Amino acid sequence: MLALTVVFSGCISQSSPEETSISEEKNTVTVQDSAGRYVEVPYPVEKIVVLWDNPPEELRSLDAIDRIVGIDAETKKKVDSGFFPELADVPVVGTWDEPDYEKIAELNPDVVIMLSSYPPLPDDVQKKLEPFGIAVVGLDFYMVDSWEREVRTLGFMLGEDEKADEYISFFTDEWAMIKERTKDIPDEEKKKVYFEGLDPYLTYGGADYGCGIPGMVRAAGGIDLFPEISAYSFEVDPEEISLRNPDVILKGTTSGYLSNTSEFSEIQQDVAGRPELANTNAVKNSNVFVISWEVAAGSRKKFGPMYLAKALYPEMFEDYDPDLITQKYFEDYQGINYQGIYLYPSLNASLNETENTVL
Repeated sequence: MLALTVVFSGCISQSSPEETSISEEKNTVTVQDSAGRYVEVPYPVEKIVVLWDNPPEELRSLDAIDRIVGIDAETKKKVDSGFFPELADVPVVGTWDEPDYEKIAELNPDVVIMLSSYPPLPDDVQKKLEPFGIAVVGLDFYMVDSWEREVRTLGFMLGEDEKADEYISFFTDEWAMIKERTKDIPDEEKKKVYFEGLDPYLTYGGADYGCGIPGMVRAAGGIDLFPEISAYSFEVDPEEISLRNPDVILKGTTSGYLSNTSEFSEIQQDVAGRPELANTNAVKNSNVFVISWEVAAGSRKKFGPMYLAKALYPEMFEDYDPDLITQKYFEDYQGINYQGIYLYPSLNASLNETENTVL
């Protein structure tokens, strides 16, 4: 049987095969992963081990979660919480940073999907699994800048190109709309954003793709507050934040799906009430928001531009409700009921906040 061997280019905007050749020996394809490696994998991939908790959600979006035969400990936590009931009987193969190679080998997967740039690196894991003929592919799914390419690569490996195209368009159509509406904002009028993590004054560098949060800010038409710093995350002096004077402050929280308004309100009041931030435009103009990691972290960063655009430019997006996109995603792609709070204050008029809140 003839099989196509396809090599994707490393360019993030690439959406079609760069090179095609015919292999008569076996059904395989070659893809370029997010570590820049060219990896030959069986085609279509039928058995997958995941070494962190982003890939299972993307696989479920492509109706392929049943191809997972092994999971890591972080994914197991989500299984135990009820988020991935399909994986209840799937064995755990260690953690993302300490995989159990013997157990992976016993499961004999076609491919292991793992992070591309955190040790152990894909090359390190590949060396351990090489004797068993198991391919290793690094795909992250947590950066707006590379998410489309990664999902397209995943869909191709699965033999689900059409599903991947439809799924990608669900998000990229929203990003394109945001880009169109914000394209004429002069640089000097773009909103400057200070995005804080869980710990006080923990923020994110924007000089590289990094952790992906500055990329969300830029995709929403904003300017991240520390564009010259390449560190994924770092602690910043409050005086430096005040000096750079953000127009909008966003505070991340683990609350979201199982949350109520009071949780978000308390966090917002705490940030807005800090004396060291009192003179920033964000505080003076009441532009301090709390955003759930469930729409701004991990594979959910794909929602980030929608919520951030709403927070940065509410007048420009008065008719736009990102919660409706989240609701459709939960129900159509993840098969779960919509509920929870994701941005506070929400600024949305189309969904009644109390109807979507767990009390």
